[in-house]
Amino acid sequence: MAEHFSMNQYQKALPMLQIFKPQDSENGLVLVLALFMLSICSTIGAAALLTSTTELDIASNEKIHKQTEYQAEAGYLIAADVVKTLAAYGSWEDNENFSADPSQGSIIIRDGGFLFEGRDDYPAGSGRWNKDKQRDTVEGSPDIEIRIKRRFQVDVDVDKVAVRHLAGAGAEFAAAGDGMGVSMHTVIFNMDCIGTLPAWDSRNNRFVRPLRLPDGTINPAAPLSEIIVGYGYIPR
Repeated sequence: MAEHFSMNQYQKALPMLQIFKPQDSENGLVLVLALFMLSICSTIGAAALLTSTTELDIASNEKIHKQTEYQAEAGYLIAADVVKTLAAYGSWEDNENFSADPSQGSIIIRDGGFLFEGRDDYPAGSGRWNKDKQRDTVEGSPDIEIRIKRRFQVDVDVDKVAVRHLAGAGAEFAAAGDGMGVSMHTVIFNMDCIGTLPAWDSRNNRFVRPLRLPDGTINPAAPLSEIIVGYGYIPR
């Protein structure tokens, strides 16, 4: 049996029917999704670029640190050679050039009498070196300045901290083939070395970033490494 609806009943049911009426509201969905995915890809790309740049900066800084560290280590070796030249006792003229080939650069002994300085240990008599208690420092007044074209740019401060007597097997080892009594002590030095990159400007015949400014102070634009080394010399 067919059911008939009055107009009044139809009008009451119309709002519910409209709920299920297909809506034509998805026309811009693809565009919105495309823009959303583009923004995500752009964010990922920017993050990847930033990460790559950061890693390159870290690698570059690590390389510079290694190079300046090698410079400081070279300063210690050159300073040790200077000490051995006078067997740990003797002096030079102030500002004397120790370099064997001045055309390639200089190894300047700024303080010619640094080997005659008194013990620079703290507390006095302890044989221990304390950078904060030094009469002079490598930053303020280095004993040796090393400037070799394209190779070295280093300053070194050499401090005598102790003289230790050898006994027994130690004395025999020190004497070696020269016999007992040749050398019965060792002189202990502390070497404070700072170095920077030796990059050379051939056009202007100078270092690209000098270790020191014209007034003698440390160049704040120069990357630095510092090496502090103990060195013992047994006079013959």
